[in-house]
Amino acid sequence: MKLNEKAVLVAPVLRKWNPRKVDRRLAREMADKYGVHSDMVSASKRLVALNEKSFSNLQTIDKNIRNHCFYSVGLGCTGFCVPFDGKGWHLLPTELHEKFVARFNGYKDKRERIVKKILDDYDSIVKEAKESLKDMFDPSDYPSKAEITGLFECDYKQKVLNEEGYIGSEGNIASDPRFGVSGAETAEVQTRERSAIEIATGQATLKMGALLTHLADCLKEDKTFRDNSYNKVAEAVESFESWNFNGSEELTKVSTILKEAIANIDGASDLRKDKDKADKFVEASEEANAILDNMEGII
Repeated sequence: MKLNEKAVLVAPVLRKWNPRKVDRRLAREMADKYGVHSDMVSASKRLVALNEKSFSNLQTIDKNIRNHCFYSVGLGCTGFCVPFDGKGWHLLPTELHEKFVARFNGYKDKRERIVKKILDDYDSIVKEAKESLKDMFDPSDYPSKAEITGLFECDYKQKVLNEEGYIGSEGNIASDPRFGVSGAETAEVQTRERSAIEIATGQATLKMGALLTHLADCLKEDKTFRDNSYNKVAEAVESFESWNFNGSEELTKVSTILKEAIANIDGASDLRKDKDKADKFVEASEEANAILDNMEGII
């Protein structure tokens, strides 16, 4: 199966009004005060009061969208994609597309509620800022109510790869290779494909190995572990085969072993209470990790 049949490209579109602004006048005053060149000094001011939490909540939501929808590898990341080209595009397995959309829309709903609160409170936010900033307040720093409404956006772009390996246009319409795509560009796209496949497979196996090792070690040594330790393993097992773009028999075998291992496990508490299930899970984890270890240097 070709990559265009197993994955699409997605990129986040997250825009918001920035409640900070460079204040060049303040920077000049500081430079004059300390007798230094103005190029050596920069200054910025907050345009909203520190106790206005909506903007920090918005920043948190945007971070969660990136970490839990797009980024699949990294500390605390549970997303569905891997980087594709270093320009914001991410490779998303089609089998995970529905889950990606559901999770993204969940965060989008939360974000829109925060934006609505900002817009509803905007007049009072500006009034409070005027009181806090005193002589540093500049009304031109603040867009009108109509203008600021258009400064917020939460969406994602999507592209496809056609059979020849060319990047398609947005909206799932593949671009025609006969129009303005050179052989060099084709080779570049195909190189990115191969690199993305290697990254996707490699990161999926490394992540799986780390999750299995942590939980198996806790069970073998009778250590306390959080419910999330098992939940992460279960989620990774469920999506693992989606990253097997090359149809590796070894990765398919790992997926089968682990799916069978967790089929009769009803959450983390089940592993804590049932030693037989815990022992079988440890055995399956070690078998799976042995296969993954033997694949190092091949992936």
